[in-house]
Formats: sequence, C-alpha cells, structure tokens
Amino acid sequence: MKESHLPEEFINRLRDQLGDELGLFLKEHANPAPVSVRMNPFKLSKNFEKNELVPWATNAFYLPERISFTHDPLFHAGCYYVQEASSMFLEQALSIAFADKQKLRVLDLCAAPGGKSTHIASLLTEGSLLVSNEVISSRNKILQQNITKWGVANVVVTQNEPADFSKLEGFFDVIVVDAPCSGEGLFRKDPDAIDHWSIENVTRCVNRQQNILHEIYPALKEGGYLIYSTCTYEEQENEFRLKQMADEFNMLPVAIPFDVPGSVKSEFGTRFYPHKIKGEGFFLGMLQKSQAQHAIAISKPKSVKNTEFNLEPYLENSQNFISFIKNSEVYAFPVSVYPEIKVLLDKFFVRKAGIHIGALKGKDLIPSQELAMSIDSSKSIEKITISKEDAITYLSCDAINPVGIKKGWALIAFENFTLGWIKSLGNRSNNYYPKEWRILTKVK
Repeated sequence: MKESHLPEEFINRLRDQLGDELGLFLKEHANPAPVSVRMNPFKLSKNFEKNELVPWATNAFYLPERISFTHDPLFHAGCYYVQEASSMFLEQALSIAFADKQKLRVLDLCAAPGGKSTHIASLLTEGSLLVSNEVISSRNKILQQNITKWGVANVVVTQNEPADFSKLEGFFDVIVVDAPCSGEGLFRKDPDAIDHWSIENVTRCVNRQQNILHEIYPALKEGGYLIYSTCTYEEQENEFRLKQMADEFNMLPVAIPFDVPGSVKSEFGTRFYPHKIKGEGFFLGMLQKSQAQHAIAISKPKSVKNTEFNLEPYLENSQNFISFIKNSEVYAFPVSVYPEIKVLLDKFFVRKAGIHIGALKGKDLIPSQELAMSIDSSKSIEKITISKEDAITYLSCDAINPVGIKKGWALIAFENFTLGWIKSLGNRSNNYYPKEWRILTKVK
C-alpha cells in the first residue's frame, strides 16, 4: 500500500505521534498483515503447535501464510479462531480481572464476530457466566455461530443496546468494550475502512464511545473492571476516553505489567503499531470502579431439578444442567448460572443461552447443531470419523454414506472433532449440517 492511498490528514495526525518513525510505519503498512489463530482449549488440536507463538496469549500461533480456512474441517469444528494477534492482548487484562478465580459475570458488549468472546470463554473460571452482546442482527447471527462452534454452555448471546444494561445495576464483575471506532488499525486488512475515514467520523466515534461508556457504567459492580479497546490510533478515541471516565467517576487506571517489546504504554493503556510489533494497530486500557454501587438482587430459584426433559442420553454430567422446554424446543442451562440466565431471559432479547438440545417432534427429538458442537455432548452418542474429502462434502451439505453406520442419529467428526449430525435411514443417510453454514466454494 502506498502512502498516497492513505488520507493525507490521517498521515499528518500519525506524524504527530510517530515523528521520524512514520516512514517505518508506512513501509510496514505496505506489507501483508500477519496471520494468527487462537486455539480452543476445549477442543485442542495439535494442528499449529509447531508454529511461532503469539507471546501475549495462550494457545495462539502465527501462520507463515494465510491458508484456506474455509476448507479446513477443524476450523468448522471450532478447534480454533482466526484472530488478529494484537487484539489477543486482551488476555493480559483478563489475567488481572480473573486473578482471584471467583465465579464471575462478564459482559462483552460489542461482541461480534466473536473473537474476544471466544477468548473470554476460554479463560473463564468454573461457574462463571459470559454475556456476549451484539445489537446488529446480521452480526449477531455470526456471533451466535462462532459461540456455538466454540462449544461452551456458560455463554448467553443477547441483542441489546448498551443503555439496556443499565437495568442490571452492579451485575458484572468485568465489562469488555471493544468500541466502535474510526478503524485506522484496519486500513491494511480492510481498504474499505480508508474510504470511510474522516475527521468528522473520528468525532462521531468519540461521541458514540462516550455515550456507550456512560450507559454501561451502572452495570459494573464496585471493584469491577472496565476493559476498553479500539483498533484506532486516535488519542481522542483511546486514552482520552478512559481519562474522562477516570476523572468523572473516580475510576482507577490499572496497569497491565506484561511487557510487549515495541508496545507503547501510558497511564491509560497500551498501544500497538504494526511497525513495532507483529500485529495490527490496537489500543487497550483498563479501569477499576471505586464508587459504591447498588447491585441488582438475583433470586435463587426454589428448585433446579431436571423435571421437564431427560438430558442424560444427550449430555455428559447431565446432573449439572436443568432442562427447559419452550414451543417444543428443548434447552439445557448450567445449574451454576441458571439464576443469572433467568434474569437475562426476563429482561433482555436473548438470542442464545445454554445449549439448544433440539426440537421435539412427537416422541422423537431432532437434535440441534448446538448439541453436536457442545463440549458437553454425551460420549455415548455414536460418532463417525470421516476423511477430509468426505468432511468437505459433508460441510457443503452434500450426501455422504459412511460405512458401517447404524440406523438412526450419529455425529460426524473429522480427526475426532465433531462437525454435525447425520441420520441413517438404512439405505441412505440424510445430512443435517445447517444449510446457512454450508461451504459454498469448491476446493481449488
């Protein structure tokens, strides 16, 4: 990418930050962006274990070049997430927020497509809950898909405005706001972001960020942590936003001690520049709430006995879940976070919660894709392992006929990692992979 492709005003503003380093930035900006992935610890594949590690994140690797993730069955199995390396620095902030290992309530406010939510879910302490929110419907569908592939049950996906969460006073121990921003750190990966950049847009983003932070503040408990990030270099959208919150609400800046060589630290956060580290432009800062905060009361249900549906044939450790049937759809919620889930179901537009087990049709259950992808699905369910070629055929929603499959439902797997359901009718099999998830492109 040549300098002329970048807005002149953007370059002038960046020159004020980088000085003599501007040439190095522009030179690096002309190179392809690094490719990195983060592995799912609950579906741990050894696929990339010999690759270069991302130093500030667990189970995260750089790839020497971009591969066809679309045609890798392990990607569809939820074994890893393709994520920009700089944004994985979130883990270092979470390591502070999660340090006491208590049961936590965490909100990822602007969560789509799911990179930070799957990262949070990978690090959550046992018995904790993640609320993953995205207000835009089309983006929320992508978020649901990525959370489903990750396979964890302690995530609730909501579709609400930030202001809606003010109803949950003092509810969250940690709130992550990956704020909508002017997107300057995306210029290398997304040239369209250049066309949308302007000083006026920076100002609009500043106002929106300020509103979001003010609206979400009441939902953070006393002593809780606000983690704020963007993919822009603008001080107005980064340090100034956190300084304003600190000044206005007496919040305390939290230093993140992990040292990334080349990163730029200040009182209110850490900056990544692509010519200094192996990643894209990124900012992350952290504040702790010091003001006293009334907390919403969470009523403990009188009973969480599994009375509606027998989950034992479908889930390992089914005693740890409570079943729920609505409109002939069967759901399973972890008992440990059921009271919190009930509050969210009552007050919010919930798009996904716990595990959707399937749909009742007469006396039969049509099992769901969520159950297939869940790390809690029963090991007694028949699983058929297939080749990569057959896996691509299956993921394209085309027919496959595995040898030796019994009549009835079975899970299809690649390298023992589940992809979805198949139903054998004896003389043929029906592919139940979701049509909206299917691979549309052929292997080259």
